[in-house]
Order: sequence, then C-alpha cells, then structure tokens
Amino acid sequence: MNLVEQLLKMDAGLLETPSKVITIPSKKLKEPLDFPCKAVDPEKYAEIQEGAVEIRKGDVKKINMYSLKTLIVIEGCPEVFKSKEIMEHFGAPTPKELVKTLLLSGEIDDLYNGINELSGYEKDAEDEETIKN
Repeated sequence: MNLVEQLLKMDAGLLETPSKVITIPSKKLKEPLDFPCKAVDPEKYAEIQEGAVEIRKGDVKKINMYSLKTLIVIEGCPEVFKSKEIMEHFGAPTPKELVKTLLLSGEIDDLYNGINELSGYEKDAEDEETIKN
C-alpha cells in the first residue's frame, strides 16, 4: 500500500495535537509543578524561530535563545503562561515575565525540550549517550 492509499484509509477526524503533562520539580516554589503542554503549530514554531534570529548584511549575527525557548514554552503551555489570572497572581504583566518569575533556566530548558519532543523533534540518542558518560 502506498502512502496516498494509507492516508486515505485513515479517519481525518482522529487527527489531534500531541499533548502531555510535563512535571518540573520547581526549585523556586519548592514543589513539583505539572504543566499541561502541547505540540506547537509548525507555522507558529517557524515564526518564533525567525523572530529569534538577528541578521545583518546577510549574515546571522545573533540567535536569542532565551526568547526562542521562552516563546516556545508559552505557546506549548498556554493554559499556564497565557492565563491572565496566573499573571495577575504573580504580578507578571506578560507571559514572558511569568515564565521568568516561575522558572529557572534549567526548568525552562526542561519544558522547552519536552515541548520539542511533542512537536516532533526527537532527542538525539548520541547526545543522550554523551550525557550519560
């Protein structure tokens, strides 16, 4: 069976955005937090990536990794970071400020990596082996 036949046999109504709860052991709040996360829409993901790259005279001069990771976390966990109620409670005027208020750098990375996996980016097995050694 070729790919076209395979896709046409599938129920289009069963398509869903991958999601899962990612638990982060928060050092700031001193307890684990369960973040409901989902894959980021491919177009939105590309838009965030483009916005994080600074190009001058045709060359990449800088990639703002903090902005990239933070915006992916906000898009991947909108129930938390786009919640006006939570922002007000923690005195954060924007979702970006809420991320900064609630999470440490490593915790942002953990959420970012989890959302990347949901978005179809798999961990590189070679990188995992290097980390273990």
